[in-house]
Amino acid sequence: MPEARDRFGELIHSEEDDLGQVRVYEGDGRRILTFGNHIEQSCMHLARPWQLEHAYTQGMMLGLLLHKDIRSALVLGLGGGSIVRALRHARPKLRIDAVDYRMAVIRLAQDYFELAPDSALRLHCDEAERFIEHDRSTHDLIFTDLYLAQGAHEAQQSTAFLASCRERLSEKGVLMINRWRGTQQESDIARQAISDAFGDRVLNLHIDGGNQISFCFNGELPMIDHRRFFADAQKLGLQLGIPLQRLARSFWRQNAAVLQLRRFPVRE
Repeated sequence: MPEARDRFGELIHSEEDDLGQVRVYEGDGRRILTFGNHIEQSCMHLARPWQLEHAYTQGMMLGLLLHKDIRSALVLGLGGGSIVRALRHARPKLRIDAVDYRMAVIRLAQDYFELAPDSALRLHCDEAERFIEHDRSTHDLIFTDLYLAQGAHEAQQSTAFLASCRERLSEKGVLMINRWRGTQQESDIARQAISDAFGDRVLNLHIDGGNQISFCFNGELPMIDHRRFFADAQKLGLQLGIPLQRLARSFWRQNAAVLQLRRFPVRE
């Protein structure tokens, strides 16, 4: 395997905290954050900082089309701030709280990844579980992308944590969970935790490369007009420079049975 500097470009910053290394690379018009390994934790296009470079973050933007009146969002797992930059570009008036346990990551997001807090963006250095437990505000969208150098954070497989996230959702709020393909046992545990917290109010999107996004609804599953959904995805995709309509069509196909039943319920 080639050295990280060959894969990611020039190493422009490196430091270490209690949880290990944090590195920033730059090359081919992109800036990349890693946790000292060969996995991209975050990637920013230098000319278009709002453009999401990873397919799973692109898929999470469908959440913007699944809630009709979005005023606030909570991002658990800041990384280099890709999701936050995209949200701010797509919805400039959105109030955003973003949480990361590592102060080094928050600082690098500001210094190297064009993430400047202001009246609409608050950055919090805290554990996701502790923040969710003590924060009393509610949010229309919650994004959980909690990963360490070794893999997924155990909180994303915890019924108690996911139930706490649900308590922080507005009435029609949506929780989006980035789930990386792990062992079958890890997948089963995560699926069961989501089911325990949200019941059958869950839709999923499988992404090429191994990620799966779970869309978990505090209220009933949405009634989606697929033609309008595709058109809105095309518009938002053009705004963000991502193939969102293609992802919307995949989302519809993968959940067609449930979504069609919502539109045309069986009458007893």
